[in-house]
Amino acid sequence: MSNKEFPTQQVLELACAAQRINGAYIKEEAPVYSEDGAFMYLKHTNKIQMLCTLDYTIWTADPKDAPMPLKVLPVDVNQAEDIRKYFRKFMFSAIEGVNEFQTNVNTILSGDTVKQNQFGYVACLPSVYVKDLVHTKIKKAVRHVEAGYLAEIGSTVTDLDAEIISSVKSKNFEGYNIDAIINSRMASWLSKTDLQSGPCVVVKAKIKDHTKHWKHGTDVTRLNYVKAVQ
Repeated sequence: MSNKEFPTQQVLELACAAQRINGAYIKEEAPVYSEDGAFMYLKHTNKIQMLCTLDYTIWTADPKDAPMPLKVLPVDVNQAEDIRKYFRKFMFSAIEGVNEFQTNVNTILSGDTVKQNQFGYVACLPSVYVKDLVHTKIKKAVRHVEAGYLAEIGSTVTDLDAEIISSVKSKNFEGYNIDAIINSRMASWLSKTDLQSGPCVVVKAKIKDHTKHWKHGTDVTRLNYVKAVQ
């Protein structure tokens, strides 16, 4: 592979487009199967989608398996600008060399062009950005939640007002990991559809488990069979 250079803004916008298409940061090609277990296609990595969009000669395998060129939408342009603003706050720690990743990202985003061998850093930025925002929102939320759980395991709850904190596409399942606050307590579940941050009504759900938040240690009620509307 050559080490051509491309405009930084263009590469970042393509990273946002790839994240939108894949729904997540895909570092290695992932097979996609039908409901009956039949192989359908390979989900291309974010990085290779970006590279092939800018230089189709990079793809040397079967042409019919090549990724479709990415189309940048206004939402991608806006997210790219948000990412630039977000990572500027790491500038001082990057200059001090405290964190190698931050140092490399700061160097790349401060430059006018990005080399092909640096695309991996840019490809993951939308994912890092979204995860950091989610962690920040949850960190703020857990300061105000109460200890304890919504109900006994196995019981059914109905008509509960909820505040959706985050909705993140699952890496292991077809769906979204939802974090929410219900009756001043933390709750989570796997949703088939994406839910927006803000008010929500849990029409009906079953208490699956009582657990702890993986990072903050807060009590979390795990739900399943959730019917939620916004």
